[in-house]
Order: sequence, then structure tokens, then C-alpha cells
Amino acid sequence: MLASSNPINSYETLPKVKNERSIRSSTVGPEGWLGESPKDLEAFIQNLRPVDQAFLKVLPQLHEITDDYTHVPVPEAFNWNEVAALLGPDWEGDWFIVAFRSVRKASANSQLLYEADAKAQREAAHSGGLLKYWYGDLNQHRECLAMCVWRDWEDARKATKKPLHRIAAQLASEMYESYGLERYSLTKKAGELVFHLQQL
Repeated sequence: MLASSNPINSYETLPKVKNERSIRSSTVGPEGWLGESPKDLEAFIQNLRPVDQAFLKVLPQLHEITDDYTHVPVPEAFNWNEVAALLGPDWEGDWFIVAFRSVRKASANSQLLYEADAKAQREAAHSGGLLKYWYGDLNQHRECLAMCVWRDWEDARKATKKPLHRIAAQLASEMYESYGLERYSLTKKAGELVFHLQQL
């Protein structure tokens, strides 16, 4: 079901029967501001372009199309063009994606990681410009993929300066065997029903 027109969805947990895995997929907007003031909500909406607001309505439909998303390139791991078709031919715009691939240590404190990640996500949403957060569960090799869709590069950069993001980032060297960031531009042209993703 497409999102309504108000912002922040709580986690939408989609159970995966195979290996009892689950996916966390949270769209920023539009199911209420989790108790924040109407003024905050109004400021969030006013800072979005019309194309961003249209994009938010279809972003809940974005999902992985392979169980091997930890290894598959981001442009091939999700149903991007299905979402572009839902957006329709009249809209055009560009966005910024950050993907985080990691291998978690066997000794990692998963609860601590989860809590730090959830706090950083909420902080990023309130910072502005975060449109989508997607987080896959660990596979049998403790590999994972997480992804944020931002309004633009500047919004993503600002979020990295926030204190809760810094706390989450500091845990990386303690909790992961390896990790890396990937950055992509996401573009849609008017008259087309596809997205163009390019790694930066």
C-alpha cells in the first residue's frame, strides 16, 4: 500500500521465511512525526521539493529482489525501476544513496549495535533530507547491507556530523571485521519510467 501524505514511518518489518531472516525498511514520511510538534512536521515538508514528496509516496514499495543482496551491486539488488514506474513519467529528479556493507565480528554486541543504529537513524531523520532507510539482516557469514536514500549529498554530509551518528561510527572498528561505504547518484528523467544509478 502506498504511503499517505503525512512524515515518519515506524519500522516496517518484513519477515523472511528462509533462515528466519528479517528486513527493516523505514520510509521517512509519512505516518506522523512520532510525537514531535506540528511545527517540526511542517518544516520537514516545506524543505522537500515536490518531486521528493512524490518519491516518498512510492518509496515504501522499494525492496530487495535477491537474497544475495550483501554481494550484489545496489543497482541490481532492488526493484528500482518498479518504483520509478510507480512515480510516473512526469517527474524528474536526482537523489543521493549511501550503502554500508559490513562483516560483523562473532563477538560483536548486536544489541548495542542495534540501539546505536536506531538512535542514529532517528537523528538523521530529524536532521532533514533522509527519505529511506533499508537494513538487511545478517547472512550466515555475518555479512550485512544497509542503505540510506537522501534528498542530496549535503543532507547526508550534515548527518555524519551529528553526535549520535559519530557514536555509531565509533563502534565500527570494535564490532566489524570489515566494512565499507558505497555512494551512488540516483536520477530519473521526465518521460522515463526507469532510474539511473551511478556509483560515485
